[in-house]
Amino acid sequence: MRDRERKARADAKRPNARARGYDREWEKARADWLAAYPSCVRCGAKATLVDHIIPIRKAPHRRLDRTNFQSLCTPCHSGAKQSQERKT
Repeated sequence: MRDRERKARADAKRPNARARGYDREWEKARADWLAAYPSCVRCGAKATLVDHIIPIRKAPHRRLDRTNFQSLCTPCHSGAKQSQERKT
């Protein structure tokens, strides 16, 4: 319960997706990337997300830089990748 409340408080302070750079331009780049690279780079499952190798918050100028993209499935993105980003 406490964890859920803590996450809700953090989400309330977080800017919405559009404000974080996930606009129409991003949606097109994402769709194009997943069409070209449909498998998760970590486990080989069907990728559902395009991840920024260097997070946007650290390198906003690389938001649409395809050399900064990687395809990930939801479990790999939500687990290992997010844990790795919290450590840096």
